[in-house]
Amino acid sequence: MRVSTLSIGDELTTGATVDRHAAWLATRCAALGLRFEEHRTVDDDRHRITRALRELAARSDLLVATGGLGPTLDDVTREALADALGEELVIDEAALTRLEARYAARGRVPGERNRRQVLRPVGGRCLPNDNGTAPGLEAVLDDCRVVVLPGPPHEMHPMFETHVADTLDSKGDAEVPVTINAYGLAESSAGDLLGELAARDASPLVGIRVSWSILAATIRGSGIEPVARQVEERWRPFAYGRDEQTLQEVVGGMLGARGATIATAESCTGGLIGGRITEVAGSSGWYGGGVVTYSNECKERLLGVPSELLERRGAVSEEVAVVMAMEAARRFGADYALSTTGIAGPGGGSEEKPVGTVWIGVCDTTAGHPRAWARRFRFPGDRTWVRDRTVKSALQMLRLHMLDASVPLIWEETS
Repeated sequence: MRVSTLSIGDELTTGATVDRHAAWLATRCAALGLRFEEHRTVDDDRHRITRALRELAARSDLLVATGGLGPTLDDVTREALADALGEELVIDEAALTRLEARYAARGRVPGERNRRQVLRPVGGRCLPNDNGTAPGLEAVLDDCRVVVLPGPPHEMHPMFETHVADTLDSKGDAEVPVTINAYGLAESSAGDLLGELAARDASPLVGIRVSWSILAATIRGSGIEPVARQVEERWRPFAYGRDEQTLQEVVGGMLGARGATIATAESCTGGLIGGRITEVAGSSGWYGGGVVTYSNECKERLLGVPSELLERRGAVSEEVAVVMAMEAARRFGADYALSTTGIAGPGGGSEEKPVGTVWIGVCDTTAGHPRAWARRFRFPGDRTWVRDRTVKSALQMLRLHMLDASVPLIWEETS
């Protein structure tokens, strides 16, 4: 089944409000196995809405539109739908009864503007809305089923489930897409590794995207699982999970399966690693705690980093990162520990240690004696990007170590 979506509203086309409906609807349609054709955004102009409805309906089996069903004069979606159908608007008596009952429950009577919300094209029908005053609309336009839903998400989401998802006879003609996530691999290298799998005429189709340094390959079509396994194999060991899985969830699962614990010692990341870890439900079972030692004084006082070492090598150094990781593991009695020390910027850099220079330390005590090491990175981007990439690299370093996989990560300086 081919599906298109349409978001309607001046606030969307002017940028005053981000069109989050597009992503939500695309995700839900994919989960239902529907073949997504197109999403379009249009302002509150009756003629432009009419044109968009006709054009999208001509190439779709299902068209889901949102917005423009309120009581104000700029809410003209119902009129535009009637124009597209070539029909008049009439009052839906059942919808009017529901509207009057809703107002009566509050001791009120709906005004004329509110009564606009129960107008529908002659050949269409109103869809009940349990969370608002504006009913949805449904009609058939050029053999395409058109469903128009209110814009507010707390109204639109449940109405989509009731009036669209629950009414489908099957999950369409495609399997539910699968996304393979990876970190530490450059996008160009990732594409090269996939080779023919990522060809635009391949079936199923593999699409690559990067968001916040996470690589994602989404497989759509038929015969998805065998291709998903090939993507995982070609991206091994950088591929860490599927769909919504995060690095911290995967690392937490590995620690939990081993009955192991982790501690953290953070400088430039300021507690971000601990924050990501504790986003995972059940992390108290494997995360004992951490310490933020932002200043040299804190590194000395809380972790026992020798002042002589800080003076001789500097806080941003391999030796300091190693001591931080070892002391975190020792003081928290953890099996593993991660440490970070670096220059997130925008100031503080030098020719020897430019902004973006970060040392990440790992300590492993599972062999009965501590083993610790650190790796140097040069992360591009501003302060936010440097810190985010440091967190992800630290978690991936630990994951790879537990897998006994030794590979350099993107932005790592190996010489």
